[in-house]
Amino acid sequence: MEETISLNALNALVEKKIKKKILIKLIWNENEKITLFITPNMKINSFIYDDKEGYLFYDMEGNLVKNSIPCILTEDKLEDGKINIEKIKNNSLLVNNQPLSNEDIVFLKEYHT
Repeated sequence: MEETISLNALNALVEKKIKKKILIKLIWNENEKITLFITPNMKINSFIYDDKEGYLFYDMEGNLVKNSIPCILTEDKLEDGKINIEKIKNNSLLVNNQPLSNEDIVFLKEYHT
């Protein structure tokens, strides 16, 4: 069985790195589901994936959200509601626009709720 971590562990890491309270928001469209780790003042209602720009997020009025999202977790990195460690290594998951360091991986593995 592959090693996994909880969403709470990743939430704790994101909060530690950006030094702000973080909310976990699950959002989906007709193509995919993603999990967002956002600050409480971010109002995100929908998203699309653009091949050139990546993920684009929109608020309730349909305006593009210009603030950077602290962490975006795609559904391919999840298994039974847990995050697969191997799938987030190798710079495939960014926290505050930075890849995870070895210390971050150790923090995630050792985190207990």
